[in-house]
Amino acid sequence: MPSTSIQCTSPDQIKQIYATVSQGHASGITKSHEWREHQLKQLAYLLQENEAILEEALTIDLGRPRVENHVGELVGTRNEVLNALKNLKKWIKPQSVKTELTWLIAKPRISHEPKGIVAIFGAWNYPIALLMGPLVGAIAGGNSIILKPSENCPATSNLLSTLVAKYLDPNNICVVNGGPEQSTTLLDCRFDHIFFTGGTSIGKMIALKAAETLTTTTLELGGKSPVVVLDDANFLVAARRILWAKGLNAGQTCIAPDYVLVSEQSESKLIEAMKKVLKEFFPRDGQGNKATSTHGDNGTGAPDSRFCKIINQRHFERLTRYLSETKGEVVKLDLDSSAQPEVADPNSLKIPITLIRNVQHDDVLMRDELFGPLLPILTYDNHHEDIVQCLHRINQSAPLALYAFGQNEQKLEFIRKHTKSGQFVCNDLLIQFNIPGLPFGGVGTSGTGNYHGYYSFLAFTYERPLVNFPFWAEILLTSRYPPYTAMKFKLLQALLGPGKVKGKSNPTPPALTDPQDFKRLLDPPAPGWLAYLPLKLSAFAVLLALYYSRRHDPAGPLALLSTLKKAQDHLQRYISS
Repeated sequence: MPSTSIQCTSPDQIKQIYATVSQGHASGITKSHEWREHQLKQLAYLLQENEAILEEALTIDLGRPRVENHVGELVGTRNEVLNALKNLKKWIKPQSVKTELTWLIAKPRISHEPKGIVAIFGAWNYPIALLMGPLVGAIAGGNSIILKPSENCPATSNLLSTLVAKYLDPNNICVVNGGPEQSTTLLDCRFDHIFFTGGTSIGKMIALKAAETLTTTTLELGGKSPVVVLDDANFLVAARRILWAKGLNAGQTCIAPDYVLVSEQSESKLIEAMKKVLKEFFPRDGQGNKATSTHGDNGTGAPDSRFCKIINQRHFERLTRYLSETKGEVVKLDLDSSAQPEVADPNSLKIPITLIRNVQHDDVLMRDELFGPLLPILTYDNHHEDIVQCLHRINQSAPLALYAFGQNEQKLEFIRKHTKSGQFVCNDLLIQFNIPGLPFGGVGTSGTGNYHGYYSFLAFTYERPLVNFPFWAEILLTSRYPPYTAMKFKLLQALLGPGKVKGKSNPTPPALTDPQDFKRLLDPPAPGWLAYLPLKLSAFAVLLALYYSRRHDPAGPLALLSTLKKAQDHLQRYISS
């Protein structure tokens, strides 16, 4: 069983580790394709051959059900490794540059070079995925790496320290364990890049420390990620997806829904749908022995009744204090299921999914990222001005993720164009983290930089231009040498190009040709006669087909009419939408 007491690295050991990876990187071995491929394969074996003990450590630290450990941590990380192995040769190969014909002779290319010695600080909410995921990009980029797991997950951190030393190159990939003291000592070392996942306050401190040596950083932070539910959404599906995302890891996910925005007229409908969904997720005990089966099994075939705990006493007290200080109304659920506690339990550090309605924008629940299973529900009055004001608040916070539920593509596009967030997802939540090829990152206060897949490789490399102008082409360059003459100037102009933009300047910016107005989208005008043209043509086709089919087959019109009626209904729905 993994140890539950963190095994701290001493300051002297940290200095020795830094010296070791510095010497390892100076050898140049990490730049080779062979080393990168070998280390990526070893990382894959580390995850595959130790899956059971890794899941055990995660359960000790977080109390999560097996399926959440598997899906939320191990599968995505393994896929990152496989993607890097598949594309490694293409990533590290210098890329040709599209340029003017004049410069093709210089063979301009871009090489992605390792940044050097990098530090990766993981987070406690997903202690494997948020540490080993960035490690994939750092290895693929050819760097030497020092890993710093979170001290809040001692069992997982101790296990990873042992496994990394066993599977990976000890001269170029090492682990430092411990708390703030070890982090401070580590940051005193000179790194070429720092990758941090965690809270905004710590992220600011790391950015300030990195600025002292002009060290580049990738900061994966968080924020209050809102969910906008429009009136035309499928409320049952929306409720199911929102509550699944909020319940996963007990809401301790950086892209979890932090609060919901819904119109006043649809608030009750959404809350009723959420009540129904929670009863589906957590049925009463004894009803067909299906309680908690939505969380998968624990490896024995029996339902896994574990509901993830809050990470520690401090965070538990923070969340319960929010509940006691909020002016909102806690929605009564009456679940009566052992799958999650009815009330906050200080012994198990578990808090149930809690819906709070009648929450105002200045409520205590709206000050900071909740990072727990509390879900405030706010309303807007469905007027254009109120919508814009809500979106303006979202812009000010620059959340890591923004979610919107609805069926009208124009309304969803309006929300996208008038907001700023790290990610924008329609009609689902969290899936953006696991979609291959998509960059993951924040903007403004929710973070800087991206990673995942190729973007992880880019995060740990820098672009180095390569140029090789041959000696035999000297005749093309003679015009740049002094003494300068009128003829040389003309030759230079011909070589470099005119560099002019056609037309004349105009200080007046162009007006929007098709301004988007949410009020118009909420109350669309009556369609003109052109909108009904397809319907009229289809009606004419029906009559014409009936006439000719009746002449040849008396029973034909009935079958034909049924088919055309379906087509007509489809056209009508298309026009009305």
